[in-house]
Amino acid sequence: MTGAKTPLDNRRPGAAWMALPALAALLLVAVVSVLGMAPTAPAGPDASAEVFSAARAMTHISAISDEPRPVGSAHHGESRAYLLGQLASLGWQADVQESVGMFDFGGDGSQNIGAVANVIATKPGTAPTGTVLLTAHYDTVVGSPGAADDGIGLGVLLETARALSTADAPRNTVMILLTDAEEVGLLGAEAFVRERAEALGTTVVLNHEARGAGGAPLTFRMSSPNSELVEVLAGAPGAFADSSSEASFEALPNDSDFTPFEQAGLYGYDTGIMADGAYYHSPLDDPAHLSAASLQQMGDTTLALTRELAGMDLAAIGRGGEEIVTSLPWGLLWYPQSLEIPLAIAALILTTVLVWVLRRRGALTLPRVAVSAVASVVVLVVAGAASYAVWRLALVIDPAQVSAVVREPYRPVLYRFAMLLAALAAVLSLVALVRRRLGAVGLTVGMLVVLALAGVLFAFTLPGVSGSMVQPTLVAAAGAAIAVLLPERRTAVRAAVYSVALAAAAIMLGPGIWIGFDIGLNLGPLSAVLLAMFVTLALPLIEAAWPLQDGMVPRRRARSAAVPVLLVVLTAALLVAGLVANREGATDARQEAVAYSVDADTKLAHWASGAAPASEWSRSLLSEPALPLEDAFPWLPGSAMWHGPAPTAELSAPAVTVLRDVTRGDARELTLRLSSRRDASTLGLWVDAGSATVHSATVAGRDLPTDRAKGKWAFGFRFHGAWVDGVEVRLVLDQHG
Repeated sequence: MTGAKTPLDNRRPGAAWMALPALAALLLVAVVSVLGMAPTAPAGPDASAEVFSAARAMTHISAISDEPRPVGSAHHGESRAYLLGQLASLGWQADVQESVGMFDFGGDGSQNIGAVANVIATKPGTAPTGTVLLTAHYDTVVGSPGAADDGIGLGVLLETARALSTADAPRNTVMILLTDAEEVGLLGAEAFVRERAEALGTTVVLNHEARGAGGAPLTFRMSSPNSELVEVLAGAPGAFADSSSEASFEALPNDSDFTPFEQAGLYGYDTGIMADGAYYHSPLDDPAHLSAASLQQMGDTTLALTRELAGMDLAAIGRGGEEIVTSLPWGLLWYPQSLEIPLAIAALILTTVLVWVLRRRGALTLPRVAVSAVASVVVLVVAGAASYAVWRLALVIDPAQVSAVVREPYRPVLYRFAMLLAALAAVLSLVALVRRRLGAVGLTVGMLVVLALAGVLFAFTLPGVSGSMVQPTLVAAAGAAIAVLLPERRTAVRAAVYSVALAAAAIMLGPGIWIGFDIGLNLGPLSAVLLAMFVTLALPLIEAAWPLQDGMVPRRRARSAAVPVLLVVLTAALLVAGLVANREGATDARQEAVAYSVDADTKLAHWASGAAPASEWSRSLLSEPALPLEDAFPWLPGSAMWHGPAPTAELSAPAVTVLRDVTRGDARELTLRLSSRRDASTLGLWVDAGSATVHSATVAGRDLPTDRAKGKWAFGFRFHGAWVDGVEVRLVLDQHG
C-alpha cells in the first residue's frame, strides 16, 4: 500500500518482534475465553446437602436410563413410578395428571395426539406471588435410553428438589413438572398448559433439554419481555445465554416443551446442552456418555435460579423491557434492546470516521475502501466454503462415521481444527493475492465497513441477532478510530490501542468460534466465517509478522507463501487424523436407522430410511432409490425414502370396530374404535383423499384439524400411548363416488 503510514501499519524495523507477541496474546485470550466457559467440575456424593451434586443426580439418571422409555412402553410406566416415588419421599405433594395431549404445529400432514401422564410435585409457598415451574420430560424416542435427553433434566430436578427440601418453605410455590410425550409432539406440556396453567398465577418456567450429551448448558430461549429474567440469570453460577441463539434454534428441526409454555403466556428460560451430538437420540445416550460436568453446571444454575425466583416478587416479572444478552468468560453482558440500533449506528459512525481520517491522510481512497469491502465479503464466503469442503470430503471418504440422527461423528475435535485451519489458509491465500493493491489496512477497514453495514441491517431486520456482530465490530472500530486520532508520533501507543481492541473482540468471538461447533459440523462454516472476520481485522499484525506483499525479495515471498501451504498441510493431516480417529472399530458402535413396514392385507413389507445407505449392511437392505412410500409410511407424505423389500413378519393387524354409521344428506358420520391385537402403543388412521373428504374429526375427545391434507391422504393422525381397550374416533366426511 502506498501513501502515509497509519497506526495500524506495522511495517517498520523490529515490528515483527512486537507483532508476534501481540498475535500470541490474542490467541491466548481467545483460548482462555473458550476455556472460561467450559462446564465446571462435578461435585461428589458427599457434597454438602445444601449444594447440587452431579453424583447424586446421576444416581437417578442411571436408575431410569438402563433402557428406552418411549410413550406406552413398560419402562415408561416404571420410570414414572420411580420419579413419583422419589419426589413423594422428599416430602413434596406429588400426583399424576392424566389427559389427552395434542399440540398443533400448524404444519401439513398427520396430527400427533396421545394419552399422557404428567408427574407433578408441589412445594407450596408461604406467601406466594406466583409459581416457579421446573420442567423436563421423562419419555424418550424409541431405541434410546435418554440419559441426556432428557435424563439430564430429570436428574437436575430431582437433585434440586432434594436440595430445596433442606431449607424452610419458600415464599413462592415451587412446582416440578415431568412432562410426558414430549418426543412425539410436546403432548404432555400442551395438556398441562390447557388444564392446569391458569391456576398457577404468574409463572416462571425453567425448562431443561438436551440435543447432545455434553457441553456448557446454554439458555437459548427466554420469554419476552426478558429484562427481569436476564437480571436473575446473571446472578446464577454457570449461566450461559446469547440472544442470537434463538434464531439458531429456529433454524434447527427441533422443538421443546418451552414452546407451549411460552405460547400460553408463561415466562421463563429454555436451557439445554448441545455438544457430543452423535449420542443424541441413539442407543448410546446412556449414563456412561453423559457429561457429569455439564450435569453439574446445569444443576448449579437451576438451583440458584430457583432459590432466587422462589424468594422474589414474581409479579414484577414481565413488567420490564427487552434485553440483548451475550456471554463473556466472567458472566453475562446485557443491555436494553432499545440500544441495539444506536450501537449498530455507532459502529458505522466510528468506521466512517476511520475511513474519513485515513482518506484525509492519503492512506486510503474511497474506491480502494469499496473494493476492499467487496474483497472482505469474498474472504468470508471462501473461508466458509473451504471449511465446509473439508467436512464434506471427510463424509465422502467415510459416510458411515456419522450418527443416524444429527449426522455427527463421535470424535469431532480433529475435524473442528481442520475446518478452522482450512478457513485460515483460504483467508491468508486470498489476502496474499490482493494485498499489493489493497493493503492490509485497506482490507481491515473494508471488513469493518462490511460488518458495520451488516450490523445496521440486522439491527433493523433481525432484532436480537445483530449483537453478535455489532459488539466485536464496535470495539474494533472504536480501537481503530481512537488509534488514528492519536498523534502520529505515538506509533507504539496507537498500535497498542488497536491491539487491546482486538483482544476485546477475541473475548467476544473466541467462544462463538469454538462453541458454535457444538450445534454440529454442518454449521461449522459459521465458525469459520467468524474466524475469517477476526483474522481480517488482525491483518496489520499478521502483515508485520509475515509480510505477504508482492515486490518483496524472493526469500521473503517464499517464506510468506509457506504459511498458507503449511496450514493446508496441517489441515490435510488433521483430516486424515479425524478419519483414523473415527474409523470403524475405533469408536463406539456406528449408527444407522432403518424402519420396517408391513401391510397385513397384501403381506408387502419394506425396509426404509430417510438417509442414504452408508454401509454394506444398509445397502443390502435399502437396495432401491429414494422415493415417497405414502402407503407404507402415511405419516411421512412426500418424504423420499431409500427402501428395499423385507421379509413379512407375522404381526396381527389393528382392529377397527364401527360403533356408529349415520348418513345425513351428503355427510356421513362414523364413530370407530381403533385397537391393537398385539398391544401396540401407537395407533393411526388415514383417509384416502380420493375416496372421501373429512370435515371434522374427534379423537379421544379432542378435536383435530382436518385442513392439513398432503399427498394421498386427506386426513390422518397417530395416537401415542393407546389404551388397551382402544381409541374412539368420530369422523364427519363426504364420501366420493
